[in-house]
Amino acid sequence: MAAKRRLHDFAHTNSLSNRSHALIWLSKVYAIPAGMYACQIWGTKYLQEGAEFNSQLQKLHLCSLKRMLGVKRTTSNWSVLRECGQEPLQFYWLRATVKFYNSMLEANSSTLRQVVKADVQLSGREASCRSAQVLDAFKGLRNCNKFTENILSLRGVPLQEFVADLRHRHQQVWRDVDRQDPRVHTKKAATYQNWFSVPLNTGVKGPFVPLPEYMYADLPRQVMRNVSRFRLRAHNLKVETGCWQRHASQSCDKCGCNDIQDEKHVLFYCNSEQMCELRKKYADLFEGFFWPLQRFTRFPNMKPFLSTFHNISSEDVSDFLGQNNIRLYKFVTEMVQLFDS
Repeated sequence: MAAKRRLHDFAHTNSLSNRSHALIWLSKVYAIPAGMYACQIWGTKYLQEGAEFNSQLQKLHLCSLKRMLGVKRTTSNWSVLRECGQEPLQFYWLRATVKFYNSMLEANSSTLRQVVKADVQLSGREASCRSAQVLDAFKGLRNCNKFTENILSLRGVPLQEFVADLRHRHQQVWRDVDRQDPRVHTKKAATYQNWFSVPLNTGVKGPFVPLPEYMYADLPRQVMRNVSRFRLRAHNLKVETGCWQRHASQSCDKCGCNDIQDEKHVLFYCNSEQMCELRKKYADLFEGFFWPLQRFTRFPNMKPFLSTFHNISSEDVSDFLGQNNIRLYKFVTEMVQLFDS
């Protein structure tokens, strides 16, 4: 918390409050290391598969990232981490724990080596001992049996191979929803993976995932916030508000159709007068994507063009939103504000 506070003060003093990429980078290189202090000892009970968000430190870190993006607290944790190019704290804690274990095996102190041996032998009888919790954390890894055998036989764990397996386990949440239609599968992870996400880094080295291009742009705070809200489904479209409002319909209330009011609908299908005018205002963004712009003069209200929106795939949505164009971000923020009202 002290590290987060100093980071906030530094950003305010140096006018970085509106530069999301700088705040996220500072968080990664300054706040995360502060949250790793002695994690090899106290953090072992948070290393199991499925326990990524059980730690109070992880919850606080996610709250900080959500404040940077300007999204609500109920926004999907996995999506927020990926949007910020970060991995769960569990990744850093478990990697540090394995490095610590390897270093203890090679320690000059015979007493320390005997303590490690005793703790490993105790793991078969006491589930709360450190080695038992580390062995439990290996479950779900592709080479779980190999790593477990290395621990039980007091041999070092190959770190690079282990890190690749750990990263692969954390990315399972995205493989489960890859190429699933977000309009059929209502998980927020499916929507983010197929419409908004930046490709993952599946290797050992390098960042988990690069930051989206809009975070590097010199945009007003409100524009940055609205783009983040739209990408992370933290907006006021009916597909989101209908989940927590009792008996609420998810159909679009702007154009009066029976289609679900989700991100794809408002971008391409909503035929309300406001959305048609907004698409016309930003017609250059759609050039080469979905309709012939030379016909604009024949249909000034753009409603006849709605029939040309057919068979739009997730790749089309992703390509459209992947344009590195300041006008795209302004279009998205005006659209979000329209549906907020």
